[in-house]
Amino acid sequence: MSVTLEIEGLNLEKLLRAAAQEGVVLRNVYRSGERTLRVRVGLRQRRALEALCARFGWMVREVRAGLTLRAARWAARRSTLVAAALLGIALAAASSRLLLRVEILGAGENEAAVRTELLEAGVRPGRLRRALSTDSLRARLEYALPGLSFAGVRFEGSTLVVNCQRARIGEELAVPGEGLDLIASQPGIVTRIWASSGTPAVEAGQAVRAGQVLVRGEERTAGGEVYAVRAEGQVYARVWAQGEAQASLWHTRTVETGRQRERVTVVAPWGERVMQEAERFDSQDEDVRVQPIVGLFLPAYRRVETFAETVKLRERRTEEAAAALALGAAEEIAKKRCPVGSETLDKWANYSMIDDEFIYATVVIEVETGIAQRAQQTQP
Repeated sequence: MSVTLEIEGLNLEKLLRAAAQEGVVLRNVYRSGERTLRVRVGLRQRRALEALCARFGWMVREVRAGLTLRAARWAARRSTLVAAALLGIALAAASSRLLLRVEILGAGENEAAVRTELLEAGVRPGRLRRALSTDSLRARLEYALPGLSFAGVRFEGSTLVVNCQRARIGEELAVPGEGLDLIASQPGIVTRIWASSGTPAVEAGQAVRAGQVLVRGEERTAGGEVYAVRAEGQVYARVWAQGEAQASLWHTRTVETGRQRERVTVVAPWGERVMQEAERFDSQDEDVRVQPIVGLFLPAYRRVETFAETVKLRERRTEEAAAALALGAAEEIAKKRCPVGSETLDKWANYSMIDDEFIYATVVIEVETGIAQRAQQTQP
């Protein structure tokens, strides 16, 4: 922190020598008048400079304080306001890391049971957000409460939102022994499964094939009797989409040779006349310019056609450039084969060279998507 002082008196040249002897560092020294001198000095050496000036009878007046010093003085005059602001910032920072409120949606008659499970899991206002795992809470609620088919748990600021889906009773009872199953629409590895009606036939981590039963259309009564129902639920699995593409190591580029020819034609409303003929090249680029004929009051103009000879050059790409083209095309194909709305989990790629002419690339994308579909009912 520093301050600018104005010193008034006679023989101010002595100040510089005396200040150097006393160890007082002066900066930005310049005369502001015949008998005045302005200097900038550190706050810690101000008193030493003022004592030196009092010894020689010079008057000292503060002109301007440094930005840091002015801020410190302002904070000292408004210490209560600064303390309140700092406290508010500290509370806001602390509250952003704490759980302050729990909101439960869609639980219906299960709301009390949901709150009890959350309390047993240690979910209460005042806990650190990082100490709570939303995935663990979701799994605990779905396991402990059969009245729920789904429980989504997420943080919205300092609020923990629990979005519940109540389980439904099976619909459209089928003929006994001919329940409507949920089967796999494609092969994959099951990641999540829940059934609001019917009996799960697979579990998380199990590999399934296309057409395999995921949720059987049957339920068992307390007495052990099995009856057919319409299976309802959701089954998510890791599945894979693959794309293949190839890119040539050679490409053709068109360049101009430098040879040009021009054809000039005068065009008027009653016809046109070629003023300068030019033969076309076998391979060429064309440019057409229209030039008005200055000095004539007729709607006539000159059409100038420029023919530039071109040749095609066959050039070899680098292996890296060809691989990038092939991998990009293969990835686009793989993305188009991914189910709509799926979540990408992983991706890997590989490429190889064929006969020193092509780069062949393969890209596999791993996604998570729903694979359950309704099995066709058996016709009697």
